[in-house]
Amino acid sequence: MVKLRKKSIKAKPANGARQSLRGLRKDKNNISAGVKAKKILRSKDFKHKTQTDRVEEMEEAYGRKVLAEMKNRDNVNHLLPIKIKGKGLISRSAPKRVSNEPDISAATATDDPLAKAVTSQAPLAEQEVVSLTDILLKREEQVREKQFYIGTACAALLENPEARIENVSSLLDLLNETTRDGSINFLAVRKTALISLVEVFKDIVPEYRIGVVDKEQQKLKKDTLARVNFENKLLAYYKQLLKYMETLISNYTRKIKKSEKQSIETRQLLEMAVQCMCDLVLAHPYFNYSPNIIQVLVLMLNNTKETIRKTVHACFSSLFRTDTRLDLTHHAVRHINMLIKKKQRSIFPEMISCLKNLQINRINMNDDVLLELKKQKLEKQKSYVINMSRKERKRKKKLEELEKDIFETKAEENKQVVRRKLTEISKLTFMIYFKILKCYPDSKVLSVTLEGLSKFAHTINIEFYADLVELLNNLLENVELGYREQLHCIQTVFVILSGQGEVLNIDPARFYSHFYKNLLYVHAGKNHDDMETILKTLDIILFKRRRNVTYHRYVSFVKRLSTLCLQVLPNGSLGLMSLIRSCIHMNQKLDILLDTEAVVGSGKFDPFNDEPEFANANCSALYESSCMTRHYHPTVRKIITNILKNSDTVPINAGRTLTPGEFYTTYDCSEMVFNPAIPHSTSVKNGKNYRNLIATKLSERQKLSHPYNIKEIRRNANFNDKSKELYYDYFLEYVKKSKAC
Repeated sequence: MVKLRKKSIKAKPANGARQSLRGLRKDKNNISAGVKAKKILRSKDFKHKTQTDRVEEMEEAYGRKVLAEMKNRDNVNHLLPIKIKGKGLISRSAPKRVSNEPDISAATATDDPLAKAVTSQAPLAEQEVVSLTDILLKREEQVREKQFYIGTACAALLENPEARIENVSSLLDLLNETTRDGSINFLAVRKTALISLVEVFKDIVPEYRIGVVDKEQQKLKKDTLARVNFENKLLAYYKQLLKYMETLISNYTRKIKKSEKQSIETRQLLEMAVQCMCDLVLAHPYFNYSPNIIQVLVLMLNNTKETIRKTVHACFSSLFRTDTRLDLTHHAVRHINMLIKKKQRSIFPEMISCLKNLQINRINMNDDVLLELKKQKLEKQKSYVINMSRKERKRKKKLEELEKDIFETKAEENKQVVRRKLTEISKLTFMIYFKILKCYPDSKVLSVTLEGLSKFAHTINIEFYADLVELLNNLLENVELGYREQLHCIQTVFVILSGQGEVLNIDPARFYSHFYKNLLYVHAGKNHDDMETILKTLDIILFKRRRNVTYHRYVSFVKRLSTLCLQVLPNGSLGLMSLIRSCIHMNQKLDILLDTEAVVGSGKFDPFNDEPEFANANCSALYESSCMTRHYHPTVRKIITNILKNSDTVPINAGRTLTPGEFYTTYDCSEMVFNPAIPHSTSVKNGKNYRNLIATKLSERQKLSHPYNIKEIRRNANFNDKSKELYYDYFLEYVKKSKAC
């Protein structure tokens, strides 16, 4: 009975299940019938749908398609399109590399408690092992992606700056160590972003200064308002970039003061920021914030790093040469003066050497005479205008207005304004020079100061000439100066005395002695560049002031120059020989130096005497010319031959002889090549092929004359099929025969 009950119990659920399956089938049939009916109704009602319903369905389908593409985009890398002939541009894509290995550790950790305990005890390095190459590859991919993004953003910005000025904001975000998303910016990305921003600003920034327009108080047109908004955004982004670069520089200087160690990344960013500032101020010197950039760069001109100083020095040199308005030049010189007051002796030569490029030479010392002549000319024009008719006056007035407009479009300053600015710049410059000469004569910038002073000495007021000459003489006698400093001191004195200083009652005999003594310190080694200064000073002494030079002093200088020709490079020798030739032509008494037998006066030549007046050079001759006739440079040989024959030197194409300075620059051999190049001889008497032919004939004769000695000849010969050189060693045969004898 129990068993039957069990069977009946098992049979009941089976019957219930069958009934439920039957019910489900009926429901399914009913549902399918309803779906079919709905489809039929939809198909019937589709014709009666409105156009808006169809548009909505199309938009839904397009939205689903876009979402599917966005999901697939994460797994696809879009490559650059390629162009195929006949098909045009074809887009390309490649699937991203995704690791196919399943995360077994995560699956086992959730299922098995034992595996969870094991994974918790395992170290982190064993769970995820990443090689160094993978890290570098990933970093390179990220850098390339960011750089590609920077390139596309800059290209889009340059296409339409007014519409896409907001791209600058995203580029400024890439300058920081971390972006807005929190991701880390690599150094290469930051450098690329900084350089790209600077190049973009160089292209889109206008040449004029942008003013501030109050949009609330003024009613503006639509186009004007759009332009004002663009300029305001451009100015704001430009200011952000400058603030970022200034922050880099200030952080660097603060760490240097605290003697903190600088990272390589900080140093590289600093050099790039300084270079970018220099590029911006040179590209747009009259734009907003240019004085602020100059103020920062003046501080970098005294930086301890040489590369930064050279960068800023080149920038200031170019700015001083090309600045037409002279506002930035005056601003820079004023801040240099303030920094020298603050630093005193602890300044670098680049801070003073950049002042040599100032446009102080534009000051005309004869302006008073010119103004008087101009006044007389205007008086004549005034009488002519009074007698003009009314029609002629109107015509002249219109022409003056037109010329005024043309003058304004050239962005040039009035001559009186330029003269006033140049006067202020020259005052500041000479204040710097005199302060260094009086207060810091033993500083490392003395040589550069004297060099600049010698260049602008002719623009100094005549009232200061006597004091300046006395100051330079005290430097030569009391301060231990190098020969280079002494050369610049002497050059400055003679520049002063050759101009308006001729009226001064000053005897420069002591300066002749200093210069004569320092001539032999120049040689073809490190200090050959000083030959340019020597040639300029000699031109003043031997030609411009030749009436004030005595005969014995003149002869001593010519003899010393011939000695100097033997220890300098060819271009220096050519310049000196040009001076010697001109001296001999201008002073016929110097012909005694070309005669080895004639002697004028008594005494003996003393080459070690520092006083040219008492060296007795008239008792000697130009014996150095015999060495110069065998010089390796053909032009030197030709010129010294012309000097000995008392004829003109080598003329150039224009038919005139070169000056000493032109000889020095034209025949410059600093690159270890002849300049100009020496042409090769076209006719060679016995060339290489001719010598090889003779060698083969001689060897054949040797074989025929000694037939039993062919093995020995072949053993001693050096055959080489590839070369055409002598393949028989005659010297070896000569040695063997000499030993046998």
